[in-house]
Amino acid sequence: MAQKRQVFVFLVSVMILVATASPKEESSSYWSYIKSCSALKLGGAVIGGVGLIVAAPVVLGAAGFGTAGIAVGSVGAKAMSLAATYGVGGGVVGTLQSAGAAGVGLATNAVLGTAGAAVGYKVSKKMSGCDEKKDFNCKKESEDD
Repeated sequence: MAQKRQVFVFLVSVMILVATASPKEESSSYWSYIKSCSALKLGGAVIGGVGLIVAAPVVLGAAGFGTAGIAVGSVGAKAMSLAATYGVGGGVVGTLQSAGAAGVGLATNAVLGTAGAAVGYKVSKKMSGCDEKKDFNCKKESEDD
């Protein structure tokens, strides 16, 4: 329980960082804009990656894949019934049951974290309005002469 509380505090801290690092478009400084956009994208990636890792066991439990087996009347029970009826998907149901009973393994956490970070990065980039091709009317030093 303490670990979930630490993850929650960490996620809230990152969300506060993202909320306070909004890009300041009125600033003509290219580097201040890039730093604020980078903070937003990094925050989105962290929230997405950690969020998906934390959510995976919760979602498995809610779907009925628990330590005591597949819960009666759950989505997991329906999936198991369909897999047995049509002879397809039994491996997926077994894998989900294994993950629900024993927990998600390190390799699965790595894949989930990477996928969540990629989605979080893309979402934060889209929502922040950060455009890497923005024109700042920057002059090259050689043109100033």
